[in-house]
Amino acid sequence: MKTAYIMQKEIKESILTPKGFLWYILTSVILSVLSYLFLTNSELSLLDQGEMLYMIMNFITALGVLIGLVFGADSFAGEIERGTIEALFLSPANKTEIAMGKLGAALTNWGITFIISLPYLFVVGKGGQNLLTGIAYLAILGTLLVITFSAFSIGLSARIKSMKNSLIISFFIFLLAGSPIFLSSAQRGTWFGMILDLINPFADAINTFDSVVIDSQGFSYQIGRVAIICGYTFLSLWFLKRSASRLEM
Repeated sequence: MKTAYIMQKEIKESILTPKGFLWYILTSVILSVLSYLFLTNSELSLLDQGEMLYMIMNFITALGVLIGLVFGADSFAGEIERGTIEALFLSPANKTEIAMGKLGAALTNWGITFIISLPYLFVVGKGGQNLLTGIAYLAILGTLLVITFSAFSIGLSARIKSMKNSLIISFFIFLLAGSPIFLSSAQRGTWFGMILDLINPFADAINTFDSVVIDSQGFSYQIGRVAIICGYTFLSLWFLKRSASRLEM
């Protein structure tokens, strides 16, 4: 109940605000532009539905991770810089419950982003045989990634206590995690690319999307990558709990 109280407070102050709605409007605009290009551009329209669905799933996942990192960087460090952390600590929730409430708000953000993306996924992937399977994997793996990166960012914010530094580190992590999207197949085949694919949970997610949507491979092919993502999720939650418990006014 205490975690739910903090979560509701965060949703009112961070999501149900003009700034929060701006994120969703921007998301809709970008997805509209991407969908339009996929369906009308002479070169992009040559891609089959599976490839287009895979590409837009990658973008939605990256966007969800980015929003989670930004939200997390502001969580504790922003409260400290705004001078509102004392009032937060006077709430009936303990530090861990406060951290989990903030994580719950970050997940709510992702849930809204995912719902906004659904019409675009159906439009772009219409006619593709793996559309519903791809959406299911996006919902599950996207949620795990948002938990992973948001929890890490919230914990980092509690430790660093500087919103600027938290944002810089979080943005660097985002660029590193999202780098597989910008690497060619040849680059991903190098030793650096293979190591990055192995240890990077974001790379594991997009490789799973590729396997499911384009190659039509079953869950047995995805177990290893899903297990790695789950491992990162548990580690991030542990890091968040430890960081929150050590936070002092």
